[in-house]
Amino acid sequence: MKKVFTLFCLSALTFYGFSQVAMLKRDEFKSKVSTTDRGAYTKTGENIKKGLQVELGFDYEWTDSPSPLFTQRVMTPLEGRLRLGLSKYVELNFAMSNRQVKQDPQDKNSSFSTDRYAYWSPFEIAVRTQFIDSKKKSAADASLYLALSVNTTMRSAFNEDGTSRPYVLIDRPSYVTPEMALFVNHNMGKRMVFGYNLGLRWTGVAIDGPDSAKNPDLVYTIRVLTHVCEKIDLYAEHFNHVRVAHSPNMGINAGARFAATNKLVLDLNGGLGLNTTSSAGFAGAGLSYKLGK
Repeated sequence: MKKVFTLFCLSALTFYGFSQVAMLKRDEFKSKVSTTDRGAYTKTGENIKKGLQVELGFDYEWTDSPSPLFTQRVMTPLEGRLRLGLSKYVELNFAMSNRQVKQDPQDKNSSFSTDRYAYWSPFEIAVRTQFIDSKKKSAADASLYLALSVNTTMRSAFNEDGTSRPYVLIDRPSYVTPEMALFVNHNMGKRMVFGYNLGLRWTGVAIDGPDSAKNPDLVYTIRVLTHVCEKIDLYAEHFNHVRVAHSPNMGINAGARFAATNKLVLDLNGGLGLNTTSSAGFAGAGLSYKLGK
């Protein structure tokens, strides 16, 4: 059912996009939805203009916990990214989010109690360099993304009563993990954009012993985006995070963006996981605001 839903979303957007391409000779169309990454797994290959852009959002995720005895809900009340355009083709990115986890026992009559905890994601610092520009007689935009995530010292592995904490809160020293990725957009006429990301991300998370923490995750995404009208974009995408010899974290995401003003974009998104190691479902909402020109 999930695969059918995925194919339907991608096919519908693709059909709509190509139907609009046929109208280009009569339609001098220009989208007013400004460049943003909010709500999407696929990052755009187009840098922002010189200045500062704030991207803020709220996300909710539901899934089974690592233990079959519990269900897990993850709320992200603050997911933030600052994009600082230093020049036409170079920008700095700073990102961080707060995650609040709630685990409920599957059996409401069991002796287990509800467990709650919260933590901050690693602080991400990145340089984004655009080396292909669609405004210069090219049908594509492409950027190289280089990032470092600073993982701060976590708390003790045990609560005051001696029970163990979830792995995300285990005490460990601060460390830094790198990421490198390629972000590409292909403009299929004025109203349709085919985009994809490909990269490697080191998380420092051990799966099969300490040495496995050195292995990177392969990250790739594919997206079809359609400019429905001047102020509305719709998109559907597939994402996959996989580490060698382990089940991937894969799923689909779809969303909408609305240009409230020439500087403010509002967004909604939601999606499904496609295997047992992914979230059962997720949804989010947010905004992007460009300061300056």
